[in-house]
Amino acid sequence: MSIMAEVTLIDLAERGAVSAFEDRWLTAIEENNTPREEMLAALDILNRDGHGANAAELAWTWLTNENERATPAEVLELGRACMLRCADNPDMRAEMVRLYEQVYAERPGIGRLMELAGLKGNKSPRRALRTLEIALNVKEGDALLSRSEEQAARVIGVDHENCLYTLKAGGVEQTLDADELALKYDPVDANDFRVLRQLAPEQIPELMTKDPAGAVIGILKSHRGRIDADELKHLLIPAVLPAEQWAGWWSKARNALKRCPHVVLEGRNPVSLVYDAQGRSLEDEILPAWIKAETPAQRLTVLDNYLREARGRKTQLQESLLGRMRRDLSARIETARRYSPGDALAEALVLERLDESTSKAADAVSVARAILSEASDPADLLVRIKDSPRFVRSLELLQETRPEAWPELFERVIPRATGEGCEWMAQALLKGGHSARLAAAMNRIPEDFLRHLDAVCWLWRGPADPAIMALDGLILPPPRQLLPRLLEHLGQLVRQESTPPDVLRDARVKIRNALSANKYARYREVITDMGDSLAFTVYWTIDRLEGLGQVVREDTLNVIRAAYPRLFAQKRTDPWFDESIIFCTNEGMNKRREELDHLLKVKIPQNAKAIGEAASHGDLSENSEYKFALEERDLLQARVLRIQDELGRARMLAAQEINTSAVDVGTRVTVVAVNGGAPRDLIILGPWESDMDKGIYNYRAPLCLKLKGLKVGDVVTLDLDSGEQSYRVENITNALARPAS
Repeated sequence: MSIMAEVTLIDLAERGAVSAFEDRWLTAIEENNTPREEMLAALDILNRDGHGANAAELAWTWLTNENERATPAEVLELGRACMLRCADNPDMRAEMVRLYEQVYAERPGIGRLMELAGLKGNKSPRRALRTLEIALNVKEGDALLSRSEEQAARVIGVDHENCLYTLKAGGVEQTLDADELALKYDPVDANDFRVLRQLAPEQIPELMTKDPAGAVIGILKSHRGRIDADELKHLLIPAVLPAEQWAGWWSKARNALKRCPHVVLEGRNPVSLVYDAQGRSLEDEILPAWIKAETPAQRLTVLDNYLREARGRKTQLQESLLGRMRRDLSARIETARRYSPGDALAEALVLERLDESTSKAADAVSVARAILSEASDPADLLVRIKDSPRFVRSLELLQETRPEAWPELFERVIPRATGEGCEWMAQALLKGGHSARLAAAMNRIPEDFLRHLDAVCWLWRGPADPAIMALDGLILPPPRQLLPRLLEHLGQLVRQESTPPDVLRDARVKIRNALSANKYARYREVITDMGDSLAFTVYWTIDRLEGLGQVVREDTLNVIRAAYPRLFAQKRTDPWFDESIIFCTNEGMNKRREELDHLLKVKIPQNAKAIGEAASHGDLSENSEYKFALEERDLLQARVLRIQDELGRARMLAAQEINTSAVDVGTRVTVVAVNGGAPRDLIILGPWESDMDKGIYNYRAPLCLKLKGLKVGDVVTLDLDSGEQSYRVENITNALARPAS
């Protein structure tokens, strides 16, 4: 495996390495094996980055060489493409004039046309080339569209000798020379919907019935190549289709469009339709996605899409594309083996997937095996690729390459593996008689929710084999304790502004999926078994948690309401439980208002910018950044509404209104352990002031609910850091009263 990654012209152009680019360009011209599209794209980049003069000189060199090995017509086509991408160049202009006059020598009026177009003069290359292309190709019967207004015209006469063109638009005839024609009109397809509606409306009903895909293509041509299903429906109903016929017609049209190489369907609700005049093969669709893929997992997704689509369309896999993929992967493996063995293994697993149906599969497998054999720490290597869809395959290869060491390696990997990986390794250890290693690995999982979240969710769902949970030596928190810890972990990530967005997004998805798995079956079972007190705590935790999403939040709360109706049946007349009231201090109110102000003036504008930037990357159906930005927008908007609602329910606490005859909101409670110890002060305020590090608690927290209404001398069981024990209320004072001066 010695293929090195080749630096392309596009790479050099993007870097601005003009000198190296020029050397590579001359080599490409001499060897004549670089795709023309790549060379033109490289010229685009040079011109974009301020090197237009260099681009023009290099294009001129290319054109000169092509004169020796291509037909004049082919060189003319290349020259047009180059002129549109480069700075104006006198030598290029002169050569293009010569080529036009040579290729169109037999055409009447070519000299006059060259003068009108201005290629010999000082008109811009773009305008001159536009005039020439339109004038040389327009013919009687063609449809044109005004560039200043959407008025269609038909060409009814052409005088090549004098370069005059007669049009009819709106019942009025006019004659234009070539330059005026190109300045005022664009050629359009005869089936362009604007043309049909103005010049041939009688053809539309038949086209809609017999060729719905053709009708949509005509509409796409009239909408700059893009329209979504909602816009299409609005355009056609009722002008062209009765409303009741839309569903049947759209279903037929969509099925036809899926087989059309000129139209791409993107996204959903609504579907976007994109027109490609050149027509795209499956390989044309896949190659840009392959080039864009940045990680082994993304490359594997592109490859799997290609294999699946090829089967669905019943087309042969193209060896040219497979070869490109194979070379790219091989080069990446070669580079990564020296600097990042984990990436090398992930790429090798993609290569194996590529070659599974070919005679080269054994070579790919041997590369992956070699990487695992060479690794100084295979466990660390496996952890680095745990999110790869081919992770389980890497475990199989590890067993083959490390027949003696794999049990110990699996023990180390399990806590940081995905749920699928945990299940596979657990079964392997169990079948191999290594239950002690499995138990040790599982006991380490709850130690670190951040690094072990996948494995924690696996424990929550429960292994597929019940025998695993009955292993000797397992010391795991029961599910009724695991659930509050999962919720608190998500809450901490949401509250900490330093949480990286990808970590927060990942945690949200995994915890939501864990709770809602099998229609909340595991969650419902755990809630039912945990008892009133803990279920009440979970209820309030979820009710305050902002990371679950609206649907999962409501579903999980409804499960608790259904399991413990008695907790919610009584009328909440007590202010502590009155949902229409939130007690707060002046400081707490100001803090909440500042949070709302920050959301409205900072976070939401930042999110709007992120949505715009993500949308600009295109292909929204595969754009994870765009989807996350939309999800973040919904969460921010929900948070704003919630804070606004809470502010509307706020009731300010006043020092003179605090009742200290019993524990109430606004009191400072001093408790002492019955069996001795230092006194502890607990301040009971609202949710906006809560700060456990300072001994300030939300009056709706389970701890405060136990204290509610108690008087001096009463005894209560509390868990204050060191486990549950009995405490006596020693004193109750006004937490809002200012100390005496």
